[in-house]
Amino acid sequence: MQLKDLYKPVRILSFVVLALMVVSSLYAFTMTILHWTGINV
Repeated sequence: MQLKDLYKPVRILSFVVLALMVVSSLYAFTMTILHWTGINV
């Protein structure tokens, strides 16, 4: 088990985690805007 073999899955995993963070932040952002327009703040 070399470090080079471990590099690709770790990179893919980090990409997946980054994508999940971006998607969840976008989701929270849109939910906040939708709720704010609903309450008329």
